[in-house]
Amino acid sequence: MKKIIYVILPILMFFALTFEAKAAASLNAPSSAYNGSSFTVSVNLSGVASWEVHVSASGPVSGCVINAADATENAGNGSKTYSATCKATGTGTIRVNLSGNTTTESGYKTNISGSRSVTVTNRTSNSSSNSNKNSSSSSSKSSSSNNSNSNNSKSSDNTLKSLSVEGQSLSFNKNTTTYNLSVGNDIKKIKINAEASDSKATVAGTGEKEVKEGDNKFDVVVTAENGDKKTYTINVNVDAEPITVTVGGKKYTLVKKADELPELNIEHEDLTLNFDGQEIPAYRIDKINYVLVGLRDEEGNIKLYKYDSYKDGEKPDKYTLFRQLTLPQMYVVYLSFPEKSIPDGFKKYTEEINGEKVTVYKLSKNSDYCLFYGMNIETGEKNIYKYDKKEQTFQIYDREELDSLDKKMQEYKYVIVGLIGFSALLLIIIVIIFATRKGRFIKKIQKIQNRKMAQL
Repeated sequence: MKKIIYVILPILMFFALTFEAKAAASLNAPSSAYNGSSFTVSVNLSGVASWEVHVSASGPVSGCVINAADATENAGNGSKTYSATCKATGTGTIRVNLSGNTTTESGYKTNISGSRSVTVTNRTSNSSSNSNKNSSSSSSKSSSSNNSNSNNSKSSDNTLKSLSVEGQSLSFNKNTTTYNLSVGNDIKKIKINAEASDSKATVAGTGEKEVKEGDNKFDVVVTAENGDKKTYTINVNVDAEPITVTVGGKKYTLVKKADELPELNIEHEDLTLNFDGQEIPAYRIDKINYVLVGLRDEEGNIKLYKYDSYKDGEKPDKYTLFRQLTLPQMYVVYLSFPEKSIPDGFKKYTEEINGEKVTVYKLSKNSDYCLFYGMNIETGEKNIYKYDKKEQTFQIYDREELDSLDKKMQEYKYVIVGLIGFSALLLIIIVIIFATRKGRFIKKIQKIQNRKMAQL
């Protein structure tokens, strides 16, 4: 029996060693920071034998750079962490990007990528005001200083906490003081709502307002407790001749002002289209021959749509929602998944990628990985992409790689089946040996008994 164990144990150990832990890379950064402050970003690697890591950042930032290439001492899988100090140099959004590759001890190489966004804001005026007041009170004891402190105790906060126009889309930021809206000619009145950041400040200019055809200007004035004022301006344009289109059973109007088009952060050309004598602003992406226009829905939300027109009106104009998914140094346009390209075993689900809800394919509902179909804007190549929900990264779906993994898994299945068969055969042999020996033992006992009976 011991010999059998000695035979099976090495086989099972060899089989267990054929499975290797998956390499992983993660990029970590805070979601927000103050202007002028420093923060740390880090990259964590695990299950890797060698690696090449690059971290860079764009936006109002200095520092924030990692360039490293190394390997473990024994060439086996291990872990490694790198970090960098970043300093926010202005307000806005800092985008931290990760790229590079990792290799496991078995030689399996994987490209890594990822990105994180850090929102940078100014520190509130109340904080600095309180600091100044404390400093002033500690250094001055005269009666005139007491009067000054009394005046300084009044809040200077003249910002808004919220600003909206009912039934319209308005992206509010308390540091942005001018907003532009366009509405259809069926709108005769609008209602402006606003709330001050400081409960002691007052707000004027809200409520119901009449609008006329053309441009309308409305000011919302915030007066701080100490008397400081700030004006927020809402410009409302009433379109006399809106151009209405229907997409997916819903009505939209074409955007006619270039400054209302959503920002497009890839290489493009600004152009103007002519719709029945009316000028419509548009973008052209030459590399993929796309023309994009802005469509406004009934709630006032504006998004970019790919515009296709046909000669002589042989087909109606076509509008397709433009959904851009971003990766460091890569821009991908989301496309419908060709039925014939859907891998076996994958099912259709809806997933949010970069703020866009898109149709994807997963092996199971709770899987952190999914597939989507898209086109690289730089090359024009169409591919299936694999998205990692936890790391918020995606890369080209490598069919050869997965086919290779499937082949290995099939081989593992054969090994398992072989081991099961081998174990069953050993068990049968042991049972036969035991039964044979038991039969011989019984016959031997019977002979002894027969001898004793004969002697009696």
